[in-house]
Amino acid sequence: MTDAKGEGGTTADVNDAVARARAAQPSWASLPWRERGRLMRRLAARARADEGLAQLISSEAGKPLFEAVGFEIAYLCEVTRFLSGSAGRGALAETRRASLIFPHKRARVTWQPHGVVAVIGPWNFPLLNNFGDAVAPLLAGNSVLLKPSPHTPRTSRRLQNLWHECGLPDGVFQVVEGGAETSNALVDACDMVFFTGSLAAGGQVAARAGERLIPCVAELGGKSAMIVLADADLRTAAHAAVWGAFAGAGQVCIRVERALVEEPVAEEFVRRVVEETAKLRLGNGGDVDVGPVMLQEQVERCERLVADAVARGARVVAGGERRQDLSGLFFSPTVLDGVPPEAKVACEETFGPILPIVRVADAENAIRLTNASHLGLSGSVWSRDQTRALAVARRLETGSVCLNDVLVNYFFVSAPLGGIKNSGLGFRHGAESLRQFCTPRTIVEDRPLFGAVAGWLRGQLGFPYRSSVLKILRRLLKVIYR
Repeated sequence: MTDAKGEGGTTADVNDAVARARAAQPSWASLPWRERGRLMRRLAARARADEGLAQLISSEAGKPLFEAVGFEIAYLCEVTRFLSGSAGRGALAETRRASLIFPHKRARVTWQPHGVVAVIGPWNFPLLNNFGDAVAPLLAGNSVLLKPSPHTPRTSRRLQNLWHECGLPDGVFQVVEGGAETSNALVDACDMVFFTGSLAAGGQVAARAGERLIPCVAELGGKSAMIVLADADLRTAAHAAVWGAFAGAGQVCIRVERALVEEPVAEEFVRRVVEETAKLRLGNGGDVDVGPVMLQEQVERCERLVADAVARGARVVAGGERRQDLSGLFFSPTVLDGVPPEAKVACEETFGPILPIVRVADAENAIRLTNASHLGLSGSVWSRDQTRALAVARRLETGSVCLNDVLVNYFFVSAPLGGIKNSGLGFRHGAESLRQFCTPRTIVEDRPLFGAVAGWLRGQLGFPYRSSVLKILRRLLKVIYR
């Protein structure tokens, strides 16, 4: 179920961890919302102040230090700040609804945490998509078992140590390591699953969860299109395209996976993109722009996709090959021009440092090609005409769209972020996301001061049914729903 095998985390280990989590969860859930929020903010502050955490993320995931701080640690601070604040508290607050038919009644809706939530994380963001995805279920009152990728477990271990250093309750947050066996055991024993990873692995997780009828949130990647209209600011668009395609060495779920550019400006856009790409600094951590690709199979996939595109008539205008002169799995940031829509690199998720540029006749063609994908996670539209850009964005079959920007939608933690089609189930972010880690419980009761009326109405509406009451009921329905 995971994309790689790992050591440890047998079924017995998982069951022991689940038992500890289940025993600790009621006390955690019984804490007032403000107290859980205060404790989670304490942990986020400790992570921010941990000088070694950014370096650990950088070395473990092979990403620039800037991304370790600016993407991962900053995200943890922001998502914790928002979800632990008034917006989060309001999302789980008791709500009341009055019925026009039964005005003497009221309903309380309370949100009960599911219990024990399994967060199965990927290797590309060892903090952001691992412990970062545990923040919402923890704030909602659940215990969390986090299973990081076997390729990047150390960051999660560091967060587990920080949890204990902050004096947070034992058993509420635990890290369990391992591969497929561990994932299977978690899905079989927990009350909910939050999975981020490949479509193949996510499909197996969702199917297994479905057999137990437990909730499953799954983010399974995307083929995000950057639509560049003829009236776009090409300088800004080209700069954003390079950042959006090559940040994280292209191993980012919402990255620019393809650029669909209107033909009249395609030549200038390509020229600017190539110029921007030539400025990128490659290396391991520290003061660089692009780090290595994480896995050997990702490098080999990039080579196959480039070869397929060239065979179909595309031109390599930047990069196009692995870098043998650098220590590690480096693939040159690659720009392909004139990519036909049927090329694999234009249709399949690359998850590597390749930017295919597809020239289109007009916006209609760009919309059609974008929506033809079986994935629908993110995208962007570029135009100086905000109204036109918004009109195009509304027609895209994708979970989120940026206008004249890329990647920043992930940091709008106040708004839901999720995919449609094969990009996944459920979402992260937004105060609403807290509710998906809970079960609503409705309690209907008499409103105060309506006791006598309530008793009389129960006598009129119950057995035996009376034709006189039915007549009144018909008149009442006509008045209310005219």
